[in-house]
Amino acid sequence: MNEHLKKRFYNLAIIIILLFVVLVSRLIYLQLIKGDYFRELSVRQAIRLIPIDAPRGDIVDRYGVKLATSRPSFTIDIMKGDVVDSHLNETILKLMDILTKNNVKYKDDLPIYLDDKGNPYFNFKNPDEASVKEEILKDREIAWKKANNISENSTAKEAWDILMKKFKIRKNLDPYEARKIMVVRQLMEEQGYNQYQPVEIALDVDQKTVAEIEERHFELPGVMISIKPVRYYPHGTLLSQTLGYIGRITQEDLKKLDMSNYKLTDLVGHSGLETLYEKYLKGKDGGQQVEVDNFGRLIKNLNNVPPVPGDTIFLTIDKNIQEAAEQSLTKTMENIRNGKYGKKYPNANIGAAVVVDVHTGKILALASVPGFDPNIFATGNPPASIVNELFKARNATVEPSPVFNYATQGAVPPGSTFKMAVALAALESGVTTVDEKYLDPGIYPYTKQTNWLWNEYHQTQGWVSVSDAIKYSVDTYFYEMGRRMGIDKIVEYAKKFGLDQKTGIEIYETKGIIASPQYKREYYLGLIKSMVKSDKNPNGKITEEQYDKIVKIVDSGNLSDYNTFLQLKKMGIKDSELQRELWRLMYFARHWSLTDTCSAAIGQGDNQFTPLEIVSYISTLVNGGTRYRLHLVDKIVSPDGKVIEETKPEVLGKIDIPQKYLDAIKLGMKGVTERGGTASAAFSGFPIPVGGKTGTAEVGIKGRDNYAWFVGFAPYDNPQIAVVTVIYQGGAGSYAAYVARDIFDAYFGLSKDKTNESFTVVNSPIR
Repeated sequence: MNEHLKKRFYNLAIIIILLFVVLVSRLIYLQLIKGDYFRELSVRQAIRLIPIDAPRGDIVDRYGVKLATSRPSFTIDIMKGDVVDSHLNETILKLMDILTKNNVKYKDDLPIYLDDKGNPYFNFKNPDEASVKEEILKDREIAWKKANNISENSTAKEAWDILMKKFKIRKNLDPYEARKIMVVRQLMEEQGYNQYQPVEIALDVDQKTVAEIEERHFELPGVMISIKPVRYYPHGTLLSQTLGYIGRITQEDLKKLDMSNYKLTDLVGHSGLETLYEKYLKGKDGGQQVEVDNFGRLIKNLNNVPPVPGDTIFLTIDKNIQEAAEQSLTKTMENIRNGKYGKKYPNANIGAAVVVDVHTGKILALASVPGFDPNIFATGNPPASIVNELFKARNATVEPSPVFNYATQGAVPPGSTFKMAVALAALESGVTTVDEKYLDPGIYPYTKQTNWLWNEYHQTQGWVSVSDAIKYSVDTYFYEMGRRMGIDKIVEYAKKFGLDQKTGIEIYETKGIIASPQYKREYYLGLIKSMVKSDKNPNGKITEEQYDKIVKIVDSGNLSDYNTFLQLKKMGIKDSELQRELWRLMYFARHWSLTDTCSAAIGQGDNQFTPLEIVSYISTLVNGGTRYRLHLVDKIVSPDGKVIEETKPEVLGKIDIPQKYLDAIKLGMKGVTERGGTASAAFSGFPIPVGGKTGTAEVGIKGRDNYAWFVGFAPYDNPQIAVVTVIYQGGAGSYAAYVARDIFDAYFGLSKDKTNESFTVVNSPIR
């Protein structure tokens, strides 16, 4: 071998030795120095967790009776890793045909639908939504197209064709069959297409369908049946508006939820307590640990991590009292429609009732009738026909709305139930005394307004004290008190009772309106404001500048016919009909009359309050002047029994009520339920002394009957609870008193026989 070849050989050997040294060094580093780290990393990458859904936390009454809970149900899943790709669509179609044949609702998040002719169209509403703002729907469309790599300007037909190609669906397949495949493939893709991860297709499947799938399991590779918790409301419509319902996660939910705790397929609270306490009710999912290869295919099962249920929400509600309130409202409204108590009122089909512990603010019952069954939403696939009916646009004061909470949102005129606030204002302001007697004239001389007794029987009540005026509901007495005090004093005491403030309840509530010159001004100026021309109101009749000038004229108080019309003409409003309409509204915005004050003094006019506000006012009155925050949630308890949160009584305000004034007002309320009182028929033979007040509030709309109100408390000598009931178009307040009697029966443990009640336990709420 010559020297040149030897030199080349030695150089090559050195290079090989150096490479070998580098390789060995790297192996020593990886195996010995960093071996533990990479071994742990490898294990972590190979082990996956298949979620096991945690049950939502229970919502229970004050005694632990379940109002919302979870029950086991059969679920149909597909495990993609167990299906050959070429047979996946065929397997999906066979499964969907079984579900369709058996009328099983399956998950359908695909926003492309087919019309009667098989043509695709977009619909980005969720199954539990009847109406959604256009901008929200547009945001959902953009997000969906982006997630599926579809152009933002693509039509539904173009998107359909893209998905047909993407999912390798035969072009000659019936479009309705093709859509079934798309629905499942879309679900699988949203979940990440992990082959070890089962994709949920249908929840709460019946046993017949499960049996058929089991029988045909050889035809359905990858199709699995598992047991998962489903939300369950054991008492159906009971407390439905307050409990709320659950539904699928929406784009809006994604913005406010911590998605590290959720799967896209989870169901979350969409209304009521279910959404308000979502973070407590959501449990911690467990899972089955599995080992997978680098393609995501299952190698073997490891161990299970058990799920942790959500927290339990204890309410202040008493299920028995709640049930009594809802059942009595339904029964009493039927009796009113059938004329059992007297004159028939055929449209009495909306009612509400609230029961409160007067010493704590705890709500024992919160009834709104009619209600709905939240079980229809429990799987996230409510029938479209039912959803459309529940959420359709309507005038909820006339046409019953099962999803509207009339107890917390229904603000209507309170009628004579407002008179105790006016009586206290008159006594404390010194315009009358507990002993003064007023002679009912039948027709009030200052305003020509009449007393109800004069209207119905052409009679007067004679001489009445403040207690008599409450017992017999003498309108003219309160007209006179309103004249003596003036509207400002009435407003002052209404505010002291919190009648234009929220009660503090956890769920959504409407704030009431106190009749006043300020509100009247705002209301009529608001009507004028609605005439302003703008981008949203292109047909407006006046400009913003003209509106500002009109406000100045109203506030100046110079509203004489000639001056007003001249000013309107000067600012460019020349149409005579428009001038007359504006002058009318401007006059009402500025003008407050004695008639307005008198109407306000008997709970009419612009006064509008919810049953929740009225029960807070009555509770404050009869407990001696302490206004508590009303609350529904008593405590929140973790699965291991630890109290996470607890609600204590909270004082929102106090009124200093002299005992002699309170005694006089309560005496009048006691008389209401006794012989000769306006609620005497409902409380005839009742074994416990009760204080109350009926209210028959005029609607002021032709063809609509009066609101029927009753407010009450018991026992008379030592009040424990306050009760408020209202029936829309119920005709007379005396009719609503029958609901209150049934509620008192339930609270005090009175058991009925064919003729009357027998008293079992005095002054003690029992189960």
